[in-house]
This record gives sequence, C-alpha cells and structure tokens, in this order.
Amino acid sequence: MPPQVFLSVTCEYCFSHYVAAAFLILTRFKLLYDDWRGYLIALFALVWVANQYMSVYNHLRLDIKHEQIEIHAKQKDLSQDRKAA
Repeated sequence: MPPQVFLSVTCEYCFSHYVAAAFLILTRFKLLYDDWRGYLIALFALVWVANQYMSVYNHLRLDIKHEQIEIHAKQKDLSQDRKAA
C-alpha cells in the first residue's frame, strides 16, 4: 500500500501512536502502574522504542547505500582503467 494512503488520513508519527495504542489495548499491556497511567506510560515508551529502532534501521540503510555507491564507482573506475590500458 503506498504511503500516500496513510498520509492522507494521518501523518506517520500519529499513525505510530494509533498502532501502538491498538496493540496495547489488544494485549492489555501496562507499564509500572496497573491503572490508566500504566497504559499511558506504555504507549509513549512503545512509540519511543519503535522510533529508536526505526532510526537505527534508517542509519544502517543509508550506510549500506553509501557503501554500494562507493563500490559501484570503484568498479566503474577499474573497468575504465582496464579499457584505457
């Protein structure tokens, strides 16, 4: 499903809160407290952890892409050197 569909309804940041809230309601997971405060703390903790994981994932993707571009450029230079020699 294209991201434009989700963005037309809500932004990605808000959508992550909705998904986390649905997950918490479904599993009845609470953090630190047994009442509504436990749900609230768990909601923001879950969204924070998910955003940290996504940040690490995006950095890794960027590093891998950068390495692939460098390898491609080196291979291109080597093939041009071989043709010239």
